[in-house]
Amino acid sequence: MPPESSPAADPRLPARLQAAERNRQALAAAGVHFAPLRHHSPACAYALRAQLDELRPAAVLIEGPADFDALIPDLLDPRSRPPLAILSQHRSGATADAPPRSAFFPFCDYSPEWQALREGHRLGARLAFIDLPWARQVAVEEDPQQSRSLMAERYLAHSAYLAALAREAHCRDHDELWEHLFELRSHGALQDWRRLFGDAFAWCSMARLDYEDDVLAAEGSLPREAHMLACIRDWRARCDGPLLVVTGGFHTLALVEALASDSPPAPTPAADGESQAWLIRYSFDRLDALNGYASGMPSPAYHQRVWEALLEDPADALARQRIAARILGAIAAETRERRLADALSFASISQAAQQAAGLAALRQHPGPGRYDLLDAIHSCFVKGSLDDGQAAFLDAVKNQLGGNRLGDIPPSSLAPPLVEEARRLALGHHLDLSDSLQRRARLDLYRKPRHRARSRFLHLMAYLDSGFARHQGGPDFVNGTGLDLLFEEWDYAWSPVVEARLIERSELGSSLREVAIRRLLDEEQALQASGQGRSASRAAQLLARAGSIGLGEQLPRLFDRLAEHLDEDPELASVVTCGQRLLHLWRGRELLGLDEYPQLPALLQRILPAALFLLPGLATCEAERESAATDALLGLREFLHLGGSQAGLALHEAALHETLDRLQAVAPAGIAGALDALRFIDGRSSEEQLAEALQRRFGTGADSEGAVRYLNGLLQAAPELILRVDDLAHRLNALVADWDEATFVRHLPDLRLAFTRLKPRETGRLADHLAQLNGITGAALDSAHHELDSHDLLAGAALQLALKRSLERDGLLAWAQEPHHE
Repeated sequence: MPPESSPAADPRLPARLQAAERNRQALAAAGVHFAPLRHHSPACAYALRAQLDELRPAAVLIEGPADFDALIPDLLDPRSRPPLAILSQHRSGATADAPPRSAFFPFCDYSPEWQALREGHRLGARLAFIDLPWARQVAVEEDPQQSRSLMAERYLAHSAYLAALAREAHCRDHDELWEHLFELRSHGALQDWRRLFGDAFAWCSMARLDYEDDVLAAEGSLPREAHMLACIRDWRARCDGPLLVVTGGFHTLALVEALASDSPPAPTPAADGESQAWLIRYSFDRLDALNGYASGMPSPAYHQRVWEALLEDPADALARQRIAARILGAIAAETRERRLADALSFASISQAAQQAAGLAALRQHPGPGRYDLLDAIHSCFVKGSLDDGQAAFLDAVKNQLGGNRLGDIPPSSLAPPLVEEARRLALGHHLDLSDSLQRRARLDLYRKPRHRARSRFLHLMAYLDSGFARHQGGPDFVNGTGLDLLFEEWDYAWSPVVEARLIERSELGSSLREVAIRRLLDEEQALQASGQGRSASRAAQLLARAGSIGLGEQLPRLFDRLAEHLDEDPELASVVTCGQRLLHLWRGRELLGLDEYPQLPALLQRILPAALFLLPGLATCEAERESAATDALLGLREFLHLGGSQAGLALHEAALHETLDRLQAVAPAGIAGALDALRFIDGRSSEEQLAEALQRRFGTGADSEGAVRYLNGLLQAAPELILRVDDLAHRLNALVADWDEATFVRHLPDLRLAFTRLKPRETGRLADHLAQLNGITGAALDSAHHELDSHDLLAGAALQLALKRSLERDGLLAWAQEPHHE
């Protein structure tokens, strides 16, 4: 067998790497071969196929948690179609209530690990994963993030050696350097697996020299390598034929040195808690390094085309040129389909294809690479800066290079029933799960029963926080918005995140309904724990939630719980909000499956008596809670009007008016202002009676703080009154005129709040009216404009007051107020 020679023996390299290369060749002669690779590299995957065909190893040992061995049969199943991934989740025994730690081990067609499994199996080799199990990796990791990739290559991106080499080769980063040196080799050079893996060994080993052992121990590399070393030695002892070890090149140096020295492996950490692993569908958008994936090659759809061309006709010298032309054509088609302003023409596509070929020739590439193509796109299509109005076009480029392919797994694969149920129901509701693209579903809720059923499924998936569906428009009976809309719109997309989250939810139940019921019960318990166990409004919200997600069996219990809360709730605002939410449910009773429940109208009838019982408590309302109390009063008034018109309720307004009249005599200033406004706009008091109330609040000797609070309440209830009732503006103007500057500055924030109730045009009319009362023309008000916020205004007023006091103290106030002429 020829020696596995490579430039790693170059005397210009560090002595450690020269020794490691000699050891690697000695191990190969003894039957232990290495494939030091970069994850998701088509070049490495193609070279690995050649290596397997030549060596025909007895066993193929692959970097990946050893507990993944149980999933090898599913990975080898002919129905498994990349991209797919192994999802591993671990829950620590010390933090049972914390969310599980998740990790993904993805595969695509051109992943060397995938080729090692499939081609190794074809050749009759035994297969095994040899990395530290995920549960034990968690024990040594410092990074607490909730999900990560088990193929991390952050070392390469941060290597000082690779950065220097990229500068020397005039490449922008390590990705372009890798493509230039490895991916763009000719077909013959890719088949020369000894040289390619020798170069990869040198590349990755030099990157490894940038890191000290204490850093590698802290982030988990050394314990993982200790476990891989023990596995390799075990297989070496019990396997008669050659071994092929397929690992990320960053680890190969440590493994070669340890095997050559025959040193005992270091101890590995023990696991704490429980771990499980499943085979799940994965997608190109999750695999793309440009979307934050921690390892591998960017633009997976581009590399998928390259890989397929390699397998179809390895000797085709024009394959890369055709790939570039097809991608450019797809980008142009997307720009036309999306009607972008700069849609691409055939002539511009031809020009970009020629430029990509020219750049490849200039850089001595066998055909246009990814960076040649991107540079041609930038040169021919991008005008100005990349981020200057080019977002839509660049998104089209990213879509075509990245792709949205979604893999598949065999039905027999070990997976929680929750995932398969969700997919089955989604397909049953005619939702497209063929890829990971986001799609829009528009539902005709009132006329099509099947659309109502689809809506409940989408609400259910959103409630479970699965990441599958997001409500974009339409009636929302839980929050009481958009109730006049007839159609509902959702964005949805199936992705690996959806499967991962459903797997996380699996511990709560074996079906979507079970999990939803458990979550509903957890919400109830959380309300109890937070002191909101008697909140009628929150109970009504849970009732709406159960209806929207189709949990009809929970409705009788939730109706009973709501009835109990109405008797116990001490908060007027909660009772009023409960009434409003019940009205929303009444309007949507057919959509929510509530039309057969007599409890709904019965509960609506109980809202007013419950509110009447609580209204007298507003007499002792604190000043800072007056605004919230006024909102409750306005909500109660709206409930009465809507309840009669929408639900046909027999609500007795006379009882409410009597209670409010008694409250008005003892109410705090802010609530009194709101009550006076409501009496006037409801026609239960005249303008003369309102003028008398204003005289008491704003007349001579009036308390300034009480007057401002009264004004706030009045304008909160009926802001238009300050324009309709002339006496109000007059009395307010007279009150403010009598204040000294300290009083004005103190109340200025409250006055500003009160006037925010007005619309901009109404504010202008009020300003003109007050200007006339004070002998100022409207033109004078418009003569100057200042970019000041409320903080500037208050600071200026306080500074003016401080200056006046200083002048008074120094006896200069009279002088300052005299006119001075130059």
